[in-house]
Amino acid sequence: MKVIIVELDDKTYNEIEEIAKKEGYRLVSEYVKAVLLSKQQADIISQIMSKLERKIQDLINPFTSQITDLKKEYAEIIEKLEEIQSKEKQEEEGKKRETKNRKRGRKSAIEILEEQGVRFESELKLRNKDAFFGKLEREGAVILHLKNERVALSKNFYEEFVEKLKQINTPDPEEAASKLDQKQAKLFMKLVADAILIFDGDKKYWRLVSEF
Repeated sequence: MKVIIVELDDKTYNEIEEIAKKEGYRLVSEYVKAVLLSKQQADIISQIMSKLERKIQDLINPFTSQITDLKKEYAEIIEKLEEIQSKEKQEEEGKKRETKNRKRGRKSAIEILEEQGVRFESELKLRNKDAFFGKLEREGAVILHLKNERVALSKNFYEEFVEKLKQINTPDPEEAASKLDQKQAKLFMKLVADAILIFDGDKKYWRLVSEF
C-alpha cells in the first residue's frame, strides 16, 4: 500500500473537513480518497466512451455512405420517371390534338351535302351507296328516286328549288332551266325527263308530281 501525504494550511483543511462532513464522511482522508477515485473513474469512463464513439462511427460510416448513394440513386430514378411521365403526357395530348384536328378536318356526308346542296348517285364512287343514301335520309336529307339513280338534296337546297319552280311560268323546259343556276338546272332536266317534275297548267308553274 502506498501513502500520499498532502500538507494543507489550517484554513484549507477546515474547509475540506466541513465539506467532508456535509458529504457524510467521518474522516477527511476518506473524503479525499473518494474524490480522487471518483475523478479517476470519471476519466476512465470518459476515455472508454470516446473510444466507443469512434468505434461506432467507424462502423456506421460505410453504411452512411451507402445510404447517401442510395438516396442519390433514388432521386435520379424519380427524376427519370417524372421525365418519362411528362413525355408520355405530352405525346398523349399531342395524339388527342391530332385526332381532334383530323375529326375537325373530316366532314360528314350530311355536312358535305349541306355545302353542295345536291349529290347525284351517278357521280358517286362508293361501294355501299344504299348505306350512304340511307344515312343521309336519317340525318334529314331529301332523297328523290329517279328511274336510274337517286338524288340527295339538303333541305335548304330542296326548299329553295321548289320556291324557284313556283316563279317559273313558262312551260318550255329549256327556257325554264335557263332561269335556274347550274345545279338546279341539272336537277330540273333530270326530273322532267323522268316525268317527276311537270308544268301545272292551272297554277302556271312547275311542280313535283309527289311533294316530298
